[in-house]
Amino acid sequence: MKTIATVFAAAAAAFTLGLGGTAYAAAPAIKSAGIDHVGISVPNLKQAEEFFVTTFGCQPVTQIGPFPMKPHAESVTLAMVRCGTGANIELFEYKKSAGSTAMPKMEDIGASHIAFYTDDVQAGIAYLKSKGLKITGGPMTMTSGDTEGETWVHFESPWGSDMELVGYPNGKGYEKKSTLKLWNPKHPAN
Repeated sequence: MKTIATVFAAAAAAFTLGLGGTAYAAAPAIKSAGIDHVGISVPNLKQAEEFFVTTFGCQPVTQIGPFPMKPHAESVTLAMVRCGTGANIELFEYKKSAGSTAMPKMEDIGASHIAFYTDDVQAGIAYLKSKGLKITGGPMTMTSGDTEGETWVHFESPWGSDMELVGYPNGKGYEKKSTLKLWNPKHPAN
């Protein structure tokens, strides 16, 4: 009986891996409904809020602080903005921080970026350029593989953080063969 269970487990794992997935434990250790927010440190809270509001239509919701943060900084102020149907963005402004003011490079461990969905990446690029923001490389349109149909481009925020515009108005290649779909801001319930 143990051998039959082992064979079935191996077959299930192979089937899952064959669909592009990875076999993990059946139940997660922490039951989570999803990502609540991503947090980024910014040099100027008001500048960051204005950028997210005017560029992506995000809405400021909360602000707290300043709170003393010694020995890491004199103080920190936090604000949350809501962006469409996606995760919230938490902004941290540290005053007189003991931390680095250098922006991490894309390839640095711990570096991250926020990707904003749009059906028209080219129009987004034109807007960002009109505001004097730096586009880092040309837009990439994927013509095959799991991300076929996706176009993306990276840019720098006004304070230098790496960010991305991404669009796949007709879906992505993997969707043709997988029953498990990545979260999509256009269809958040799917």
